[in-house]
Amino acid sequence: MDTGLLQHSLDDLLCRILPGRPRPSLPADADTQERYEHLGATRLHVGRTLAADPALTVDVAADVLPLLTLDDGPTSQLVFPLVAALGRRPVLTFLIDRAGTGSWRARTNSCSAAYWVRVWHPTAGRDEIITATREGTITGEQARALLQQVAQHPHRRTGDQVDDLWPSLWAAAADTFVHCQDNELRRQLQSAFPLDAGHYPPGHGPLLDRARTIAEESPDLFGRLLANDSGYGIAI
Repeated sequence: MDTGLLQHSLDDLLCRILPGRPRPSLPADADTQERYEHLGATRLHVGRTLAADPALTVDVAADVLPLLTLDDGPTSQLVFPLVAALGRRPVLTFLIDRAGTGSWRARTNSCSAAYWVRVWHPTAGRDEIITATREGTITGEQARALLQQVAQHPHRRTGDQVDDLWPSLWAAAADTFVHCQDNELRRQLQSAFPLDAGHYPPGHGPLLDRARTIAEESPDLFGRLLANDSGYGIAI
């Protein structure tokens, strides 16, 4: 990870979305741990600010999305606000595009960030229901019925469907796994795509055969891939 570039970009973004806030800084002699913690704190602050203001997130999305490719320690902190504001489909489409271009690390980061697109779920209405249940203003049975309605909200069922996009993400991840020659990046990628050719459009068999051969040569590193315990968008 180019922590310097990511930190600089996050600092710039934070100053934009929180005008008047002093630009954070680290001592020139800060050690690796201090820089790591500073980066994590900045990312968290940016994420919370965006999560609190979806309209702002839409306005700065073009600046936030590229940061996902710089971060090889991806968390939900930037991805969730983007998905909540834009929807799953635009975010996953962006990550698929970036998963096929740029450096191997940027491609890997894009694939890793896609995991958080998969696990995000809308909380609008859900938090209020849970709070009401805790306060005793609705019964547990009423809460369960309301939560089921939230889960079946049309926006989640139709406007945010991405099932058709996952094969493109898997193919990009498999291609990077085969060609990047870096086993650490390969280890990160092994959870992103399945080896079963049945999940892909026709023509991906040779690529997956090469990926399987690489995994079989280092089963201690790629056991999850060999066990078919991988592939975002697949029920595991």
